[in-house]
Amino acid sequence: MKAIKIAFAVCFGSVLLATTGCGKSKYLLAAEEYEKEACACKDAACATAATQKFASHSAEAASAGSGEAEAITKASSAAAECVTKAAMAGIPGMPPMPGAAPKK
Repeated sequence: MKAIKIAFAVCFGSVLLATTGCGKSKYLLAAEEYEKEACACKDAACATAATQKFASHSAEAASAGSGEAEAITKASSAAAECVTKAAMAGIPGMPPMPGAAPKK
């Protein structure tokens, strides 16, 4: 019985290691790469390309470990901010509202 428990533990550990790899999942690596690429963008076309590349990794989301959710959310949120900033870079600012104080 003890041998069966050991064999199960080794087998389960091997499966877990094979699915998550040593360290970060492919999806977390993709999210971090998305953040890096999106934040390097200076225009909307670049930001769109980075977003589409990251979207192609959606099938790998299942490989992400539950402990990586926070890191994935952090990287994705930072990338989204950068994408928004790049997309808005080409849009001229709105004129001030009548009676509003000018921006400093």
